[in-house]
Amino acid sequence: MNASNQLKRLLKERDALAGKLSGYRHILRGTIIRRGNICGKAVCRCKRKHSPFLHGPYNYLSHRSRKSINMIFLNKKKLPYAAKGVKEYNEVMDALYRISEINFEILRYHYERLS
Repeated sequence: MNASNQLKRLLKERDALAGKLSGYRHILRGTIIRRGNICGKAVCRCKRKHSPFLHGPYNYLSHRSRKSINMIFLNKKKLPYAAKGVKEYNEVMDALYRISEINFEILRYHYERLS
């Protein structure tokens, strides 16, 4: 493949990836985790010193902002929305990394052909 065709292919792929980015609306940076809880009852089995039996496990969204780490309990209604948002975030990050790789390759090998 000659350099001109390769540049056209790279630009076409980059434009397609950039076009897809506008379709993401539910982007959510975080991780869905499952964990057990300890309740507030003084004599519950979840408070045993040896082999405690925690309540759950329950789903949570763990989100780290610039200031703190926050956890949101995910009930049955919230879980699909959170899962979609985390999936979209990962897809967007994959696309951004690929766009960056394409731009790097264009800058390295094809900068003279750019107009």
